[in-house]
Amino acid sequence: MLNRTIEVFIEKTEDGTYWGTSQNFEGIITTFGESLEELKTNFEEAFADHMELAKETNEDYANDYDNITFQYEMDISSFFELVPELKISYIAKKANMNESLVRQYKNGITAASQDQAKKIQQAVHELGRELLSVKF
Repeated sequence: MLNRTIEVFIEKTEDGTYWGTSQNFEGIITTFGESLEELKTNFEEAFADHMELAKETNEDYANDYDNITFQYEMDISSFFELVPELKISYIAKKANMNESLVRQYKNGITAASQDQAKKIQQAVHELGRELLSVKF
């Protein structure tokens, strides 16, 4: 029995629905939710249903996925749609990047390189840590 991580790519559509699709798994699992939490719940239930069926039909891979975790990922544009309260200018400054370029990533005009995406991710995580440290 192996520990496995299932990557789930998340997109947010124009109507506000979240879609999740497996990325590194035999077959494809995809589902949706009205919120990010609902999507995660729905995806994990769909995965469990798929694995139950795979075991019933004696699929070769069925027993390789008993100890799994899910890693949810999204593109930069979807992230900024998820959290519209974030100011592009603040994240760009924190990431030491050009605001106009980050705005292009947000609007899907230009795709960020892996290095640029990591800078944005680090800036967002740093902001998250700062917010978590606040006490009232």
